[in-house]
Amino acid sequence: MTIKMGNGRIIKYAARLLLAVIIGLFMLGSSPTPVQAADPPSIILTLGGTGATPWSIDGIMPCQSGTETLTLHNAGNLDGFVIIWIENIVSDEGLNSEPETNTAPEDGGELDDYLLFDLSTNPAGALDTNLAPPTTIDNFPQDAFDPNYIWIVPLNPGDTVTLNWHWELPCATGNDAQGDTLSFDITYFLVDDFPPPPPPPLFTGGPGAEEDCFMEIDMLGEITIIEMDCCLNRSLEEELAYDPDDLHFMEILYNMEILCGECAGCYCFPRVVVMSLSEHGPPPPEDMTTVGPIYDFTGYEDSDRNDPCSIATFFDPLLIIQLSYNPDDLPPGASSPVIAFYDDVQGLWVTLPPASGIPAEIGRITAETNYLASPFAILVNVPPPSQPPTLANFVVSDLNITPGVREIWQPVTFVTKTGESVTITANVTNDGGQAGTFTVELQINGETIATKEVTPGAGQSELVSFTLTDLESGRYGVMLSGLSGDFRVFLSINWWLIISIIAALLLLGWLNWYLWYRKKWPRVWNRRKWPRINWARIWSDTKGAPVWKRGYWARIWSHIQSFIKGLRPKLAS
Repeated sequence: MTIKMGNGRIIKYAARLLLAVIIGLFMLGSSPTPVQAADPPSIILTLGGTGATPWSIDGIMPCQSGTETLTLHNAGNLDGFVIIWIENIVSDEGLNSEPETNTAPEDGGELDDYLLFDLSTNPAGALDTNLAPPTTIDNFPQDAFDPNYIWIVPLNPGDTVTLNWHWELPCATGNDAQGDTLSFDITYFLVDDFPPPPPPPLFTGGPGAEEDCFMEIDMLGEITIIEMDCCLNRSLEEELAYDPDDLHFMEILYNMEILCGECAGCYCFPRVVVMSLSEHGPPPPEDMTTVGPIYDFTGYEDSDRNDPCSIATFFDPLLIIQLSYNPDDLPPGASSPVIAFYDDVQGLWVTLPPASGIPAEIGRITAETNYLASPFAILVNVPPPSQPPTLANFVVSDLNITPGVREIWQPVTFVTKTGESVTITANVTNDGGQAGTFTVELQINGETIATKEVTPGAGQSELVSFTLTDLESGRYGVMLSGLSGDFRVFLSINWWLIISIIAALLLLGWLNWYLWYRKKWPRVWNRRKWPRINWARIWSDTKGAPVWKRGYWARIWSHIQSFIKGLRPKLAS
């Protein structure tokens, strides 16, 4: 009996121990599993590049929290900033297929409704966001263009920033998210400007993508339908909208943002964009003219075309338009055709830049613009209108007075007379546009003594010449068709030459006589006093008398005769 009791106690204690082990193993198997996330030590980015980290969360308990850390590095050579958003969110019931709340099983789990996330950076201050963390995953931006945003500003070449993702399941969650799982991807996109350019590979539509929205383009009556994202106001297809004759087109790119005026938010794209002939186009600028019609491009908020977009219809990226013209319509001398639109604010035509990457063709012009505002036209440069030829206009210039010089008693010139004949010349230029006749008048001392007519052609010059002779000594004033000058007629005597010749003749005569007399009568020479020439008397007698007059030389000859008469008695004795 005792053994039986002992055996019963042993079995009882063994059963309790086995039950404890089973319960322990069960609890160990049901203990919360921490967040499991891919742990890349660093995401390397270059401008325009993206990186992503997948997260998978399951088996967590209320009051649990944790932090996941990663780094972002700009490996390029351009400044930029990082846009962060969440995509591919999947929330389900996990292994426990029964919902903890009153929701249907197909609605997924509840973990995304309770799990809170927060983000911080090192260095601090690099984070820019309009969120109020901690918050649930559905409040985080879902794409690069979400109104909610998370930016890392800046991330310049070679810079590295550390991100700390903190998660927490509040204690008040209770059993609502028991066994649920949550998975998602965090995407990092490095760009260089605000707002960021659209990355087509990452574009997934927006909150209104499931709704069908369309924009109509009417090109001179030819209708093209473009499917639009209702809330992002972006095209969901790429299309060339042509006119009926395939002469003009408008290129709509995929994911192009199209806004009607200053509208912001959903349904801000124009319902209709119309190209039509303008009824009252403004005049072209000076030295330019239009080729072909002037066109109006108008966006409307409604399909009935009653409410035009305020200011303009805006496009991002740039819209490419093509306008065609007939080369035979170009005016003579026209050049450099361009597409331009009229700016009502500035009151002038603004030339659009040509579309890049599209070769120029005769008769077709392409241009880029970020908005459409009426009117548009093709403008060409034209030469200024030719002016009628101006009348002949004469200008007299380059007066030149050349007195003649006459030498008297050549080959030995004792006297020169300057100005006995004078040549007067001038240039007559016709700077007008027609040929004509001009009369040149020559005046000497205020009296007209000669005229000549010249007929130079337009832009030509002609030399006119006058010659005057037999002029008396004196000063003369010249006036020739508004030009003035003067000249002088005078006689010049070479006194030094005359005196030198006389002195040489006297010296030779005296030397000849001296040698002859010394040879014939040496004794007489030695004892007699010879008469001398009275040079002072000769000078007084000839003073003031012109040298070329006969009386001048007669007086000198009389003195020489007196000297000879005085010499004869001496020689005779």
